Amino acid sequence: MAKLILFSHPLECRRNQHKRTLEVSKKTKAALWWKKLRANKNLGSKTMSLSTHGRSALRFLIILPEHTTESELAKRFMLAMRNALGPAGESQIRILGPANVGNLINMEGFHDFLFFTEADLNRWGLPGKELNWACQRIQVDAVLDLNQAFAPISATICSTVNAPLKVGFFSEEGDQYFNVMIQRHGTELMESGFKEIFQILGIR
Repeated sequence: MAKLILFSHPLECRRNQHKRTLEVSKKTKAALWWKKLRANKNLGSKTMSLSTHGRSALRFLIILPEHTTESELAKRFMLAMRNALGPAGESQIRILGPANVGNLINMEGFHDFLFFTEADLNRWGLPGKELNWACQRIQVDAVLDLNQAFAPISATICSTVNAPLKVGFFSEEGDQYFNVMIQRHGTELMESGFKEIFQILGIR
């Protein structure tokens, strides 16, 4: 079961999450259900940890939000995280997400990023074979999904990437994809919550 980090009131978060979940097509929901039914991997098969072999996490994957309205938050978070990591931060962070969001963010200072388009999705609206293969090759210590409500594409990517720590925002479906969930108040997580997330990721 995922650990829940409370930053806010549950009711408000549930209202926002329910509104966004309604936007997910029935076809994609069915594909997600079938994928989970056939999945061989278990999120609980690895121990949740903020360190690997006694050291702090060194490699991070940030999954960009699927909605362009959240691009500004993603940009602020990425810059804050890079600054928190220090001079080596730009080489420790990998970025993955939809091209329409990535193109709104200045990637100067980030050298390792992968953007995908609708052409990289299958007929069910989930990551296609080549995108899945690219995600399987990613080796990081921690994954952070910046979608503030459940996002099927990003959740599928999160489950595909090999990492002991997977962090995402609270949703009813989140237990199956994350071992730590963050709950925030209102429509946006403000900078005041960044430090708490950094602590979860083991960033001092």
